[in-house]
Amino acid sequence: MMLSRRLALGAAVATLAAPHAARAQSRRFKVGHNNSTDSVLHAAATGFDAALQAASGGRYGLEIVPNSALGSEAEMLKAVSEGTLDATIAPVGTTAALAREVGLLETPYLFRDAAQARGALDGALGQHCAALLRDKGLSVGAWCEVGFRHITANRPVRDPAALRGLKIRVPISEAIMESFRAMGAAADALPFPQLPEALRTGRFEAQENPVNIIVAAQLHRFQSHLSLTGHVYTPAALAMSTEVLEELPQADRAMVLAAMPAGAAASRQLADRMESAGLDQLRAAGMTVVTDVDGAAMRAATAPARERLSAVFGAESVRRMTGLVS
Repeated sequence: MMLSRRLALGAAVATLAAPHAARAQSRRFKVGHNNSTDSVLHAAATGFDAALQAASGGRYGLEIVPNSALGSEAEMLKAVSEGTLDATIAPVGTTAALAREVGLLETPYLFRDAAQARGALDGALGQHCAALLRDKGLSVGAWCEVGFRHITANRPVRDPAALRGLKIRVPISEAIMESFRAMGAAADALPFPQLPEALRTGRFEAQENPVNIIVAAQLHRFQSHLSLTGHVYTPAALAMSTEVLEELPQADRAMVLAAMPAGAAASRQLADRMESAGLDQLRAAGMTVVTDVDGAAMRAATAPARERLSAVFGAESVRRMTGLVS
């Protein structure tokens, strides 16, 4: 009897002394976002989930909550930073509330094309912005794609003159707001879930978003023209709560972070498909797609906005961010 007790005690001690990896954990991380289930943000979440489940043998995965069911973008990001929500996918304008310099990612015409934007965000620029958010309790493992933004209205927007006095809804983004105000538009911010009703009632005459978001929100119901201005590229931070990550064994923590770029890849793939297929859908729904936008004039008209951003964010911050775009 004494021998059996000693053996049992020895087994218990050995179990307690075993490394974390030997005591496998399992968990479903709750991740919230503010878009529909056919959006690029949802594609990012499902891509991350699939990669995480595969890497962990099903021990880890996600509970994905779309459509702002967990609160606004700002509320979800705050919850993640405080450790009361596991993860979120936050457009960059929202993250700027915690680390202002990150908002410069939405400087007008910062990126030449999607390939340049993705390369910069997967490299030094993305690492710099992730470091700015790390002290705020956010572990950004990847930069997902919302996409290049275009203008919808009930008339074409071919040049800056068409924007003068136009009541346009913009996201919570200081860089985008300053850009449109510099071009003479009556720009104001509004949370995305309130946008369709604001367009329906005429509170706003126009709005701007990537094609995939315009399609997913069915904004053709309220706007007759889509003008392909491509004035800003918007990424979204796929962010885990640092507090939540630190609850995991080190090896599992690294595994979670390593699975996050699969979410960025999934969002980019859907954005690519929707950029062409989405235009066809919108045309079929009766929307006029305006392709002869004077891009040079639009870019020149945002020069005052870029000067304003240097004054607001600091010239050194603007130089640093633009210098990291390769």
